[in-house]
Amino acid sequence: MKKMINKIVTLRAMTLRIKIMLLVSAITLAGCEKVVDVKLNTESPRLVIDASINWEKGTPGNLQTIKLTTTTGYTQQTIPTADGATVTLTNSANRVFSFTEVPGTGKYICTDFVPQLNELYSLKVLYKGETYTAEEKLIVTPSLKNVEQINDLGLNSDEIGIKINFKDTANQRNFYLLRTDFSEMPFPDYQLYDDRFSDGNTMTWFYFHSKLAKGKVLNFSQYGVSENYSNYMFLLINASSGAGSGPFRVIPTRVRGNIINQTNSTNYPFGFFRLSEMTKLQYTIQ
Repeated sequence: MKKMINKIVTLRAMTLRIKIMLLVSAITLAGCEKVVDVKLNTESPRLVIDASINWEKGTPGNLQTIKLTTTTGYTQQTIPTADGATVTLTNSANRVFSFTEVPGTGKYICTDFVPQLNELYSLKVLYKGETYTAEEKLIVTPSLKNVEQINDLGLNSDEIGIKINFKDTANQRNFYLLRTDFSEMPFPDYQLYDDRFSDGNTMTWFYFHSKLAKGKVLNFSQYGVSENYSNYMFLLINASSGAGSGPFRVIPTRVRGNIINQTNSTNYPFGFFRLSEMTKLQYTIQ
């Protein structure tokens, strides 16, 4: 019994000693805390061209916006706008559509654009003595037909999923982009579809989120896109989803679009010139 008591006393003494050592270490580390100022190398600003022309079914499509900004340092809180540019679109009949700058916003607006399916358009941006160009066709998209709600997903069969159906255009290769806006998500969700193995069939998008519940509203927007844009978005989506997590999450590689700097090829821009017919559908969870 005496030996057992001695062992208990010894263990308690060791435990107390460990606690004291941990407390001293914590105080020491707290006293040695130092803010490290990491200097990051910032590349010279590049032009970023957001030239997405969307023609919603059933609308004139005359009002269009192209946004110009520049890259900036990682820790900067604001994105610089690119002011003073000249922005135009030209169709195959050489009709020019001019985009007028809204001062201080980086937004360039056209009020008389004429959208035409399968028409080839040329983008031209003149900025700080350099000329940026690109070409794309305006791609058709079928209407979203209907929505199916599935209520028995998940391990407990109590989670909700949504199926959005549409009829693919037959006898041609088509590429589609679906954007889903949900109030519980800070950013839209994007999906891509290639009809290579389902030409002319009914095609289905699937959307799931753990916070889907009765009364929640989902907004779906479908775009017809070119193969080049589909490949571009595929790289962006995969690069973003594979960039890790935490406060320093960044896209690990540069994804370049279809816009070329004709004046200085090394000073290439970011962004893509795209023209799409668009269809929308809103759904409230039942």
